[in-house]
Amino acid sequence: METNQISEKPVVYEAVKQKMYFSLVQTSVIILFLPKIFVSNCQEYKVTEQVYFDIAINKEHVGRIIIGLFGNIVPRTVKNFKILSTEGIQGRNYTGSIFHRVVPRFMIQGGDILFNNGSGSVSIYGDHFEDENFNVKHSGSGYISMANYGPDSNGCQFFITTIATPWLDDSHVVFGKVVYGEAIVHKIEHIKTDVNDKPLKIAEIIKSGLLPTSKPFIISDYNYGLWAWIQAGIVPLSFSFVILSFFHWALRRLDGFQILAKQD
Repeated sequence: METNQISEKPVVYEAVKQKMYFSLVQTSVIILFLPKIFVSNCQEYKVTEQVYFDIAINKEHVGRIIIGLFGNIVPRTVKNFKILSTEGIQGRNYTGSIFHRVVPRFMIQGGDILFNNGSGSVSIYGDHFEDENFNVKHSGSGYISMANYGPDSNGCQFFITTIATPWLDDSHVVFGKVVYGEAIVHKIEHIKTDVNDKPLKIAEIIKSGLLPTSKPFIISDYNYGLWAWIQAGIVPLSFSFVILSFFHWALRRLDGFQILAKQD
């Protein structure tokens, strides 16, 4: 019986070692390739111009949102938005307009420069203008897209996504992306609303305008960097460390059992 007990323990010992080595390899693969998976699926867009919104909530300034515009993809839509952000139409622009509709984990909507309630529509091309194209997708948070009530009914209203909204891809024209101030977007997103999605606090664009953009630059729907790599890898890495710690403890216990068995 003693011989059988001694001969079985090295088998278990080797099995645990193999499991540990497998876990190490698995962890390395996850850490090395997880960020690459995200990067390989990302889309890149050229920002040709930038517009800013200074935001106040209940008259208290909370920060600035900067939006990069895709002028080479949807030039007519960008031109309309740019003019509404600066000189405006008949003295009306986005300054003083509010985000009249907020839906958590979906989007924030604003831009009604006529009535501030979602019923107004005006553009530099008339009351409405056509859908330019649907080349850019709503593939993440921070995309700015034209609000409408059907095909070819674009005006002054827009919305900014707070998550990916692929069901909107072929019905709403995306024309830009938030390049700075996404935290402000989410701050607006988290304002409590009534049953009609109307915010209970006033989120207002207190100033809008055009920022100098010396030359076009590229952005993507996944801004990869060291911190993003750490964030992407921290969960699997931590889990693997827990597993490895357990294996290390188990190996030490098995070593102790082996010594005792040999002594017996």
